[in-house]
Amino acid sequence: MSEPRLRRRTLAALLAASGTAVLAAGCGPSPVPTSPDVAHDPLAELDPATWGARSAEEMRALPVQGEAQEMSTWSELGGKDSTLDPVRDMVMTYVEAAYLSPVELRGLDDETAYDRVSGAAPTYWADALREAWENGGRPFYAFALAEPFRTVGRPAICADWFRAERDDGPALAVGTTLAWTVLDTSTRRVGVVAYRIEIVIDLDAEGGATGGDLRLTLHGLDGCAMAEQGGLVVPALAADERHLAVQEATLELVLGAPRIPLEQLLDEDPPPLTEDEETYLGCD
Repeated sequence: MSEPRLRRRTLAALLAASGTAVLAAGCGPSPVPTSPDVAHDPLAELDPATWGARSAEEMRALPVQGEAQEMSTWSELGGKDSTLDPVRDMVMTYVEAAYLSPVELRGLDDETAYDRVSGAAPTYWADALREAWENGGRPFYAFALAEPFRTVGRPAICADWFRAERDDGPALAVGTTLAWTVLDTSTRRVGVVAYRIEIVIDLDAEGGATGGDLRLTLHGLDGCAMAEQGGLVVPALAADERHLAVQEATLELVLGAPRIPLEQLLDEDPPPLTEDEETYLGCD
């Protein structure tokens, strides 16, 4: 497997054919350590007004922003959130399976993990997802921690759903920063990891998906260690200056500014996020 040095991975034009898919996926509880030696949860003091969800269900329940009557391409779809239920369910099925189910993904071999994630994704993502996975992309599409790391509690989710327009048609966009508290069970060191996820789904006049993009960046991680772990996720939690700097930058630059604006979601060629080099430890 190639070394995952790139902090950004893109799945462009994944929805090559019309149609939607809603596949079930579960999310089990994460083990919560009770030792008095465990440090304070870095996510405990996040503003709930910004971090409005702690589960897939709560993220799915957030309202869709944007006035349909102000967008000519939405004249047939209208402004009811319920019209978008099938495509939102499709998005959340994938997000839950890939990023909100570390317990279920833990311990799965590479092919079984791929089957689980791809099975929760729309069928028209299959070719691009398989190519990305085989090129070292497993950490980008399956949040499964290497030993001896564990998640602590529930994730913090900052998400915004938007009605949008692109390519002369309606689109549904969602920008998400998803953060987990993580624990090194061997040292009891605690830190954070984060995924910034950008999804734009092109819609037809009935609200069905006809195309779409997925982009994401990873933060709070040790990329070299992940290469050695065959694609499992390795938080930057060692007691050295580089790992401490990655954690501090992730807290400040990612968790401190988690919202992803609609303009960035619709940018066809977004610049690399400026914090990538600071929040992800690459290989020299």
